[in-house]
Amino acid sequence: MSWASLSWFAAGLALRSERKQIKNIRQKFQYNFHNTVDDYLQYSPLLLTTGLKMAGIEGRSKWGRYAVSATASYAVMALLVNSIKYSAREQRPDGSTCNSFPSGHTATAFAAATILHKEYGLTRSPWYSIGGYLLATATGCMRVLNNRHWVSDTFAGAGVGILSTELGYTLADLLFRQKGLLRPDRIDAPLFSDQPSFFSVQMGLGLGEQKLDLMKGNDILQDDYEEYRVRTLKLSRAISIGSEGAYFFNRNIGVGGRLRVVSRNVKNWSDFTQCSICNLAKILPDLEGFIDDYSLTVESNHMAEFSVSGGLYFNFPLSRRLSIGSKLLVGRSYLQGIKITANVSGHQRDLDFSVEQNNGGQEYVCEVLGNKQDNGKPYSTSWDFLNVSGNRAITVGTGLSLNFAYKSLMAWRFFLDYDFCHRTYSTHYYPSAFLKAAARNVSFGGSPVSRPDEYVSPYVTSRKRNISQFVLGAAFSITF
Repeated sequence: MSWASLSWFAAGLALRSERKQIKNIRQKFQYNFHNTVDDYLQYSPLLLTTGLKMAGIEGRSKWGRYAVSATASYAVMALLVNSIKYSAREQRPDGSTCNSFPSGHTATAFAAATILHKEYGLTRSPWYSIGGYLLATATGCMRVLNNRHWVSDTFAGAGVGILSTELGYTLADLLFRQKGLLRPDRIDAPLFSDQPSFFSVQMGLGLGEQKLDLMKGNDILQDDYEEYRVRTLKLSRAISIGSEGAYFFNRNIGVGGRLRVVSRNVKNWSDFTQCSICNLAKILPDLEGFIDDYSLTVESNHMAEFSVSGGLYFNFPLSRRLSIGSKLLVGRSYLQGIKITANVSGHQRDLDFSVEQNNGGQEYVCEVLGNKQDNGKPYSTSWDFLNVSGNRAITVGTGLSLNFAYKSLMAWRFFLDYDFCHRTYSTHYYPSAFLKAAARNVSFGGSPVSRPDEYVSPYVTSRKRNISQFVLGAAFSITF
């Protein structure tokens, strides 16, 4: 268990470089989320343990030994958390204070969950352990959703909490020795071959990178902007976090499910926002004189996918400690896309639209009338310049895992997952939307226009793609 705590802390350190990318996942799905339940949820495993003892349900320790073990655990946890917090001085994601790393709430919750695990999970039923760690995991998730902690803070906090209880119980064991013990551990050796059911928290990395051609399928963009050097969004390797669990009917087959969030960063946003396709002066050469300020803002530069899936799980024991796992899952995938907004301000001018022949087709051309000094009322407008999104899709997945039970009810899972989906990507490109606010009067071939919206419209493209994704990772599991 002590080694498991160090792995959680190491995962928190490793995630620090990806914390902003993972924060953007939260921004996409729950931007305005706020709830104070985590302030109380962090203590729930400890309250459950104490309540069980008060109800007369016999656990590992008598009241005196339990009190010393829990007090020592929390004393060690408080010392470790505050020492690291005020040494690292990490700013919180909401910018409020500089004591973010590690998460004290998560450390408190995992310390309490480990107390419940030791008192009742190891001595009576693993379901106590599962319940405790579910409550602790929920606390960590709430801290991230509330924008009070980076995900790296919660992983490190979990490690500190588990380690603190291990040290606290070790101190109590040295003090009491065999006194005050009521029940021994149910299992003295790992029996993973007979206990394949599990609940796990996992983290992984996607293998390979992906690309998305923004212009393919749109004849106007392909023909008119062929010379521009940036056509394709390049997506980085994925970061994956999630939880998974399964209940086995026997040692070989069971049913279960997986919740997972996968995020990919757009690697070449800076190139795209600086290329000539994003320069409004290339669209309308006469812009100078009625545009005073123009800027592009990257609102979201991550493709974030949330998936829920379920199906059959398989287990093939190799020994009492080792097994190979597999699965066949079907589920639903939800994608939050990427977006650039534009901001333009200036003074209104008269506009005239006309039609030109272009490669056998027709294209609207806009001309700014009057001289540069012929300015009207000031205007300011913002809009979605570029938006790339994806529809909901059915996913099919499988995978292989190597499972190692290093202690009773505890296991590590090392996995390689493969998922496939057929998704429709939509590109909404709208470089000229500002003209609706910038136009003082609109004419078509010299004749007044009553509805300028007919001549100012976005370029919209939809493209279907088969998406294959490999994720390599590890998971900490409770087995039962």
